[in-house]
Amino acid sequence: MHSKKDKPDGAEPLSAYPGKLVDAYLRERLRSTLEDLGELARTTVADEEVDRVYARVKRLRALRRAVESLGEGQEGGARPAVYLVSAQFLETAFRVLTRSPNEELVYVTGPEDGKQIFALTRLVRFALAERSIAHAAPEPISQTRALARLVEREERLLATFHSHPGRGARATTPSSVDLSTQSNLERMGYPSIGAIFSRDGFVRFFSSDRSFRVVVSGAGCERVGEGLYRLTTAAPKSLLRKVIRHVT
Repeated sequence: MHSKKDKPDGAEPLSAYPGKLVDAYLRERLRSTLEDLGELARTTVADEEVDRVYARVKRLRALRRAVESLGEGQEGGARPAVYLVSAQFLETAFRVLTRSPNEELVYVTGPEDGKQIFALTRLVRFALAERSIAHAAPEPISQTRALARLVEREERLLATFHSHPGRGARATTPSSVDLSTQSNLERMGYPSIGAIFSRDGFVRFFSSDRSFRVVVSGAGCERVGEGLYRLTTAAPKSLLRKVIRHVT
């Protein structure tokens, strides 16, 4: 999952910054991470640790630039919802959702600014009552508890991620069940979108009746269509097995 403490990079949840924009949240995380980087520079640590923290700084700066580029609003109508997500987080979700041949399902939450800007930063897992290669359904009690914990933490369900069998962009096409489930979430007032992952790293974001835009930061992800992305670092597992066999 995203961190040992179940929150990104040890940062405080958005509830610690009431009334502030996502930019303020990211700015605070960036300040804290820069302090960590400075402390590492003063101590003897492995280069890998410094590189890891520096990579985090770059991701946070990229997210801040994305927020700044959105502006304060749009002319001539309602402003669409904007979802910020890092390529690294998408890769983490991909690994979780394709860990077995069966379909997997997780919820996603994160900070929001109250003005239609949302950051997808934390996976929320729960038990599944049904799971097969082509279907996954949450166990009702576990699902209810997961949603209740979000309420306790003053967070909301922002996205539903799940995997589909098959490879390529077509494998990420929402089914009628996917669209119906997403429609129900939107009618219940969740500011959520859906995302479907193929087995080879394609990701499609979708909604039922919600105008939205996705901003992906960081290397390792390329946009290949409307709401469609490809994780360039997500090598198929069959290829990974071949590499391992070759090396060993």
